[in-house]
Parts: sequence; structure tokens; C-alpha cells
Amino acid sequence: MQCEILDSTLREGELYRFFSIEKKLAISELLVETGLRRIEVTVDYPGRTSYDDNSKLVKLLMDHGVQVVMHGRAFKRDVDAMARYDIHGVALYLAVSQLHLDYKLGGIDYSEAKTRMVEAVEMVKPFGFDYVRVTYEDASRLFMEKRLDVLDDLLGFSRELKSAGATLISIPDTAGLMTPKDAKDFTEYCVERCSLPVAAHFHNDYGHASANTIESVLAGAGEAHVTMLGIGDRNGIADLYEVVAPLQDIHGYDFGIKREILSKVYRKFSRLTGIQIPWRHPLSEEAKTIRAGVHQSMVIKKPEGYMPGKKLSYDIESVRYAVSPYMSHKLILEMAKMNGHDLNEIDARRIVEEIVRRVSTTGKRGSPKELANYLSEALGRRISEDIVRRFFGEERAYILLKLKPQVDTLKLTSELASWEEVDSIDEVYGDVDIVLKGKVRINGQNLVDKLRSSFPHELEELKVLITD
Repeated sequence: MQCEILDSTLREGELYRFFSIEKKLAISELLVETGLRRIEVTVDYPGRTSYDDNSKLVKLLMDHGVQVVMHGRAFKRDVDAMARYDIHGVALYLAVSQLHLDYKLGGIDYSEAKTRMVEAVEMVKPFGFDYVRVTYEDASRLFMEKRLDVLDDLLGFSRELKSAGATLISIPDTAGLMTPKDAKDFTEYCVERCSLPVAAHFHNDYGHASANTIESVLAGAGEAHVTMLGIGDRNGIADLYEVVAPLQDIHGYDFGIKREILSKVYRKFSRLTGIQIPWRHPLSEEAKTIRAGVHQSMVIKKPEGYMPGKKLSYDIESVRYAVSPYMSHKLILEMAKMNGHDLNEIDARRIVEEIVRRVSTTGKRGSPKELANYLSEALGRRISEDIVRRFFGEERAYILLKLKPQVDTLKLTSELASWEEVDSIDEVYGDVDIVLKGKVRINGQNLVDKLRSSFPHELEELKVLITD
């Protein structure tokens, strides 16, 4: 069965961090760039969000051919609000577990919950939406608590919802209760008994959301919900990359997503929003850094030995090696060779031992310039800093920017978000306005010099803190 990816960064993701309309529009452009075909947004709630802002967002996405799905409650106020937009479809949610019926919905009974759902679907039918999703909020709890009589009744009830105009049933793991084996079994159970395709929406409370979503897709889910970096309520839902990349690379799925640009889009998203890519994420800087000496000695020759081949093709411009007590002397041999120096293994081991001694003593790896100077001294021949950077990466720094009062901060940060040498951007309050983290040099250009030359009239003060 064909599965569609639904991105919910602009709906579920906003439960993690609220974005201004300007940021939402910029994020929308990034999502469109990936080739995503279905994107979810939240219905407007006056006083918090506005119809005018939502309309701008919807128009941008629809103009790019995206199927826009608007999310709201199975409730007349939300249905009326969603009907005002020119969108592809709607998602109507209502809780189904006894826990939620009692403590969230004021003690309504199960039959009333079903009545509300079918009434909401009937309300949207006149508007002719191509997509009408009904969400059985907290459905996974019924499976985990073995309330299969209730779950079976709900899955049978999908026939009535289908007759009323529903096209999809979402069976979310609202409280993040499941492991991948549970997710597989749950999805198979629901797919077999449901009259409509099912949608997978897994929360990350145990860190399984992405794996659960993959298992659900393999088990027959017709739609999978993801966000950029997995952002969402609590610690989020499935991560777009962590779901799409393995399903495309390993299992051969085609979601229409441009796999080769996901790494670039993630870096842009991180810079634009200030949400850093965690060190353990597959697209982090650490993900392309080899630390163990025995690994380093092989990766120099054949990186596929320790990294997936398609990640190397799509996500990693160049492998990096850590300067650590475990580094391989093969790195020194390779750098010497690239520098035109014939070094023997004994000398290479001696140089590594000295580097390890320095790292162990100071706790710092040293800058590319310092390493180049030491290697030049040890080899008796000048070694290029560029060669050192090729192996060990760029020096990084925190750059503190104080802006002049009249500066448009949003415009400036949007410009910085397009710079590849910038890792993250945080707007702060106090003595500085923006904190950047980035590579000090890239392609021979110094980031500090570039900032000063690009914003000569905007910067009041600039401070640099080098980080190891």
C-alpha cells in the first residue's frame, strides 16, 4: 500500500516552539523545497493566531501544489473556522480512551464521543474536502491495556465514518506508550479491522517515535506523521529524516521527497529557528566524526565500513576525525603523504603519542592552526592548515552580536540562516542581541570578517569566544 508522509512541523511542532508568521512562511518554503506533498497546519484560534496569518500560510503552500490539511477539534466552532479556507482537507480529533473521556472531556460517555465524531464529519461534507481525517486520540492506550472490545468497536465504527465522508483514521500513540514491536502489532491489528486507511502518529516519550513510525509504515499505515527534528509536545513525535531516510534508502519507498537535500534543509531549519540539531541526530556534526583509532584507519580507505553508503552520498560532504587519546597514527601518515612527505610508521606513532599527551594534559584538541604548527615542527616541513582542516574540521566559535537599535533583527537573522558556516542562531536579551555558533573559517573565508563586511551599519559590537 502506498504511504504518504504528512509533515506537522507547523502544527504539532508549534507545541514545542511558537513561530511568528514570518518564520512560518520561511519554514514553509523549506518544507516545500524537500518535495513534501502533504503539510498540516492548525486552525486559527482568535487571540492566539489569526485568520489573516493562516491564510498567508495556506496560500503559500497551496500555490506550491502542497496538500494543506488543517487540524482542529471535532467541534462545530473548529469546523466552521476550517471551512473558511481553500484547503485540501481537514483533521478532526476526539479522545477515545476512558482516561481521556473522564479527565479531558468532562466525563462524556463513549457513545457520545462517537456521535460527536460522526456529526463533525457530516458537518464538513458540504465543503467538498478531498481529505477528511478522524483522529481517535489516545487509541494506543486501548491496545496496550487490552481494551480490544472498545478498539474493535471503534475500528468497526470506521464504516459509519466512511459513509459520512471520512477518508482516513488516525490511531495515535498519544502518550508515547509503545515500543517498535507494539507499534507493528498495533498497526497490523488496526489495518486488518479498519474500513479506512490508518495514519501513524507516535510520540517520543521513550525515544521510539521514529522507529515506531517506520514499523507502522512497514505494517501497512497509509500515512505517517513527522516533523523537522521531531519537534512537538513534550519531547515530540517522529523525525522527518529518521523516518524518510531509512524507508527510502533501505526499504525502497518513494515519498516524492528529495532525499539528497534533507541535510541542507535541516541545517537551514536549525539556523532559522534556533533549534539546534542534537548531537545524537543522524545529521549532526558528530554523526560524521570518527573517533576510534581502528575505525579511523579503515575510514581513510573505505568509509562505508562504518557509515551507511547512502548517508555518505547524500548527507556527508566530508568525514571528520576526532583528535583524541584513541586517534590512529594512520591519520598522520595520510596527512604527511598529502603534504608530499614520506613518513614511516614509527615516526607517525611518535607524533600521535605527543598529540595525545597534549590533549590529555590540556583537555583541548587545539585549533587547526596549532595542530598544523605542531605537525610542521614534528615533520620538519611546513604542513598546510587546509590539510589539517580536511581531517579534523573547522575551529568553532560563539560570536556575540550587539545590534544598533534601528536594525531589523528578523531580516538580519534570515540572512544569517542562509550562511553555511553558521551552525545556530539564538536571539537573546541583555548585553547582546544575537548569539551565533559557527565555523570560524569555511572555504578560506573568516566568519568574523564576513560579519563585519556584510553588516557594517548594523553591528554595534562583536565578541568572539572560541570553543573546542
